[in-house]
Amino acid sequence: MMINKKRIVALAAVALLVVVFAVPAGAVQLKFNGDMNHRFYITNHNDFIVGATDNTGTIDDGSVADTKAEIKYRYWFEAASDDGQVKGVFATEIGGLSFGQQNAAGAAGTRGMGYSGDTVSLEARWGYLDFQLPFVTEKSRVRIGLQPMTVNYWLWKETVGAVNLYGSAGTFDYQLAWMRGYEVDYTSKKASDRFGDQDAFYGRLNFKPQAGMDIGILGLWQFNNIDKTGGGDYTITPQHYGIKQFPKTVDMNFGTVGTDGKWSSDQFFVKWDAMYQFGYIDQAIMNDLDGNPSSQQNYDINAYFLHADVGVKMGKSTLTYTFWYASGDDDPYDDDFDAFLATDVDIFDNICLMEGGWADDDYFTERPYMLDRGFIMNKLALDYQATEKTKVGVAGMYMMTEESLKYTDNYGVKRSDDSIGFEIDAYVKYKLFKNVELAVNTGYLIADDAMDYFEVDKDGDADEDIWRMDMRIRYNF
Repeated sequence: MMINKKRIVALAAVALLVVVFAVPAGAVQLKFNGDMNHRFYITNHNDFIVGATDNTGTIDDGSVADTKAEIKYRYWFEAASDDGQVKGVFATEIGGLSFGQQNAAGAAGTRGMGYSGDTVSLEARWGYLDFQLPFVTEKSRVRIGLQPMTVNYWLWKETVGAVNLYGSAGTFDYQLAWMRGYEVDYTSKKASDRFGDQDAFYGRLNFKPQAGMDIGILGLWQFNNIDKTGGGDYTITPQHYGIKQFPKTVDMNFGTVGTDGKWSSDQFFVKWDAMYQFGYIDQAIMNDLDGNPSSQQNYDINAYFLHADVGVKMGKSTLTYTFWYASGDDDPYDDDFDAFLATDVDIFDNICLMEGGWADDDYFTERPYMLDRGFIMNKLALDYQATEKTKVGVAGMYMMTEESLKYTDNYGVKRSDDSIGFEIDAYVKYKLFKNVELAVNTGYLIADDAMDYFEVDKDGDADEDIWRMDMRIRYNF
């Protein structure tokens, strides 16, 4: 069935925006907040870490050691009416500027932090209006603009332009939102794929069936109206397997449904997430790990994600077991996408692969999976509040891809392996002052043979372990 996207978006905008309200007279309450984060790291394989969100990092034969120092500042302003019915928020960010970072030659407007200070580095992080709906007895508010949006930690949790209706009714909390990830501008009247913006509709219902338990039900629909009848197909690579990394005009129409929640008592706690994805992505070509394209063009999505934390509190200590499963794709040549698709997330549960290092703008992947092969994590963590100002922790984790990495090594031999390896992480946090924290963390990955795929010297055996150590001094106010 054809979907008239223009009409749907227009109706949603009318439903969420056509409200009549009066700004109450009185004084305005002003707040100014900040997060000044200074980070440093050293690693033996910076060639792997600088792959960042592209998953294109490589591992050389031998150490590629490097150090980095950087700053990340966020400031935000709030102006609210005395009764709290109306609030405006604007936030800025100076994100991940490294000491000595230079502007690219001839690239005006890019960020840097080299000689004579920085270049164009200030960005708008938030900018939204949040107000109470009039004539509504229960709490019900609308937030319009560039805002933080949490669909689910593993699926989509980032800033995005949105119109967001949220509130409560009795024992239930609800949320309805329209988000736009990409706006595609077309100027030709002949363009067959106008109104091809990447839009999403999101709904959530939360409730508390008993004391200590929270349950959420979510639904997310992401789509556009691209119809590339007169153009070529777009290439999707395993290294860019995420909605944010897809070509902007890739034709997609798919949904995610799921549940999340938590339960806790005096000593025990459980957290969970479970999601299923279905729909299609069309007019796309999927590459295998060797870069060979598939002959398929249209793909059905059929993917899963499961996560659970089970923990116990023992005085000043907390012991937590974490498991997650992201389905992977085993055959790039068929007409199915079986790998779970995240949209825009930041995953901090691992140091050497993900964003768990304090310098969290420097990492291999921000997604909860590797390439398009999914992920399986088994992790045991112990946290200990040593003193009022000092907290320490250690964790061990075994990681593997859900589907094997199949590739050709440098000698023409076909390889297949799913074991990433075992990692040990540790951290120390210390409160220097009331709002100032000094923290150090480190991770060491004992690489198993699936990591050979990323090595320059691909021979079927992982030859290089990876470690990094991070420090931060962070002031929040």
